[in-house]
Amino acid sequence: MKTLKNLTIAAAIFLATLTAGAQTKAELPSYRSKGYAGSVSFTDQYLVWLGFDTSHGYMFNEHHYLGAGAGFFLAPIDDVPPTLVHVFGEYKAYFLKKKSTPTAGIRTGICTTVTKHSGYVFSQAWELEPNIGWDWGLKNGKGLNLSIGATMMVANRNIVAMPKLSFGIHF
Repeated sequence: MKTLKNLTIAAAIFLATLTAGAQTKAELPSYRSKGYAGSVSFTDQYLVWLGFDTSHGYMFNEHHYLGAGAGFFLAPIDDVPPTLVHVFGEYKAYFLKKKSTPTAGIRTGICTTVTKHSGYVFSQAWELEPNIGWDWGLKNGKGLNLSIGATMMVANRNIVAMPKLSFGIHF
């Protein structure tokens, strides 16, 4: 219990030092400015499903993004690989007022199969994807993001959950 208390105090001190040196708004990458923002990401789910996502929306300030997007993913395991597409709404939070910051987000939408495989438990499912990650602002005003999350699909009283790793560029 004492170790947990010490780790909590150390984490709080570390976070306090990060926020104490917060940069000005002018030093943030341009995609974190109020207005349009977009991203394209390469994804890997369950070390089998490979795909791409794109999201486009609005930055309300340097911390809050709300948008919508679409993507597809496939499993290159057969001659005709099983393929899924999805459309989603997304919220993303950028925690620090710095070029480099931790992030957290959530997506929700609909996922449907394009080509089927014998192992499928659904042809259309509701999808929920919480994620956490890190965002790096670049000198050209764009940014890179690495995140990990879990895609949960709910259909016909079945729940399918897959870990998801995503690497993307923000503009």
